[in-house]
Amino acid sequence: MKKISLPGTTLLVLCGPPGCGKSTFALRYFKDTMIVSSDRCRALVSDYEENMAASREAFRLFHYTIERRLSLGRFTVADSTAIARQARRELLRIGRKYGFNVTLLVFNIPLDVCLERNTGRERRVIRPVIIKASKKLRHIIDGAFSEGFDDVYVVTDEDLNDPFFKIEILRHVLTLPGPFDIIGDVHGCYGELVLLLARLGYRRQFNYHAHPSGRKVVFLGDIAGPGPRSIDSFWLAKAMVDSGNAFYVPGDYCRRLCRYLAGKEGGNRQGLEKILDEVEALPEDKRSYFREEFLRLIRNAPPYLILDRGRLVVSHAGIRADMTGKVTEQVENFCLFGETRGETTEQGLPAIPHWVGEYRGEALVVCGHNPVSKAGFINNTISLDRGCAIGGSLTALRYPEREIVQVPSLTACSRAELRMDLY
Repeated sequence: MKKISLPGTTLLVLCGPPGCGKSTFALRYFKDTMIVSSDRCRALVSDYEENMAASREAFRLFHYTIERRLSLGRFTVADSTAIARQARRELLRIGRKYGFNVTLLVFNIPLDVCLERNTGRERRVIRPVIIKASKKLRHIIDGAFSEGFDDVYVVTDEDLNDPFFKIEILRHVLTLPGPFDIIGDVHGCYGELVLLLARLGYRRQFNYHAHPSGRKVVFLGDIAGPGPRSIDSFWLAKAMVDSGNAFYVPGDYCRRLCRYLAGKEGGNRQGLEKILDEVEALPEDKRSYFREEFLRLIRNAPPYLILDRGRLVVSHAGIRADMTGKVTEQVENFCLFGETRGETTEQGLPAIPHWVGEYRGEALVVCGHNPVSKAGFINNTISLDRGCAIGGSLTALRYPEREIVQVPSLTACSRAELRMDLY
């Protein structure tokens, strides 16, 4: 086994006897913030990892911390022995509660190796405990799939010592089933975004918007744009992403702004004038902070997302069926820019891209990028860019309901419709 690929919304349950190398493995392949360790929780509640009398409170903290991470949509590694079936069952329950992929990683390490490693540990476990846990491994390996895990991997001592062994986190694959509210190109239309979120049932909590029933927003990129309030739109979207209430894929406009802020556009401001005027009007400290956070959001975003276990794909400019599941430069460019036909409709809008007419995939593809006069389904695809910044509307799709919700551009709204108390 050379590589294990895991969806971005995975609860990875490590299972193995003391001394098998679980914790060392976790720190080698994952950021320490991704790892929730039962030993660490025991130390946090009692000051000592070896204080077994504190295990009850430690595991309350262990499970609570895992739940909080999953509620924010964060990849999480559960580092405990997980030898007892009840321990695995509880972690499986927590993962299912939040719609996560739950994968079991069993460390099938010879008993003599575990015992030898145990002698070199600062906190040693008594031999009978290690021997008893090792004897249960074969039964766990044989019956793990029947317990309900999405995937079960068994790593050996050879794998642990293989310099080519890899763990790959697929940031573009999220197993969450929804429900989702997918929002088209905002382009700096902050007032319309606030109105749309209100119509979708979202309410402001602290510094972010959330839905009382747990629905999540998916932003289709191009948060900033020619609209009047790009910076406010960005902070609203980022607060929702950071709080676990939204997901985001980048658009071509946001990528262009990212390159400019990173000094890669050679000072070319064409098409970016309004947002750059906003940025340059900020005090130096706020300007620098905006730049840092904007670059962080764009650089950490996957080019597209596969949601609801493959039933839904979201991308700024769309994606062909044969590209789904791949992450290459060609796929990334397609997701950002789509394909250009050079043809327009009677309304002067871009003609329907070829990929839409040719699409026959089973997954619903939701995109933006190309403004359309009406949001409608074509071959199991839909574009939600209704040109809000040019007098159209800001549009969302409720999923799985397939219901379209829109608010007209404020150029076509009375000022009274924009309830200032909402933001």
